[in-house]
Amino acid sequence: MKKWWIVFIIPLLIQGVSCTRHRDITYLRGIGQSVSDSLIQTTYNIYKVQPFDVLYIRVMSALDPKAEEMFNQNMQSSALSGNMNNMGTFYFSGYPINELGFIKMPILGEIYVSGLTQKEIEEQVQQRVREYIPDAEVKVRLLSFKVTLLGEIGSGQHTILAERANLLEVLAMGGDIQKTGNKHNVLILRTTPQGMRSYRVDLTDKNIVSSPLFYVQPNDIIYVEPTKAASLRISLSELSLFISSITAVTSMYFLIRSISQ
Repeated sequence: MKKWWIVFIIPLLIQGVSCTRHRDITYLRGIGQSVSDSLIQTTYNIYKVQPFDVLYIRVMSALDPKAEEMFNQNMQSSALSGNMNNMGTFYFSGYPINELGFIKMPILGEIYVSGLTQKEIEEQVQQRVREYIPDAEVKVRLLSFKVTLLGEIGSGQHTILAERANLLEVLAMGGDIQKTGNKHNVLILRTTPQGMRSYRVDLTDKNIVSSPLFYVQPNDIIYVEPTKAASLRISLSELSLFISSITAVTSMYFLIRSISQ
């Protein structure tokens, strides 16, 4: 009977483990606390499209609007008049890049675009279109700019309706990292032409703002693993529940035995 003190110790241990240090839950710790932090130089690598990306390409002409329709045949009128939030419509009216890096446009045929930036694709397509329409202007956007969030931030895929987005913006889309999430060691899986690359970032470190990893890239997978304290807390909770069940059964046994005697 002397060992029943364990029943009271377990909840205290759980309470102790649940205490989280301030440095573990603060983003960009210490940023803005000195004059040198008032201006931060950021690094952004312009994205170069890859096979299986989907592009929005619009050809425009002020002199010959009828002629531009020849190059916009696969764009549904509903998509042209709708807003950019209707991503399903835009996706199916976009230009997918095949496994060899080509898109196929009306009249122009196949155009190799893999490894090019959006600006470079605009210039290349515009040059080709101007053989038919001298004043043609071309607009290119990436329709498949999506990011996947997993772990202690929930799970979901989010489409970015902007030219670029940083880690904090994307995490906000997922509802922020939970207190059980490890901000010190966030995993980023990034698709590259050479294959999948993995990176680890510390979101509590203010220097992440000046890192190229601060800005997400299309098709990034971001995984927030649980802290060791969170894993231990879960284990202790399960142990506490088990001991409570054993205690209840044992107490019932002795009660019935006492009554029967």
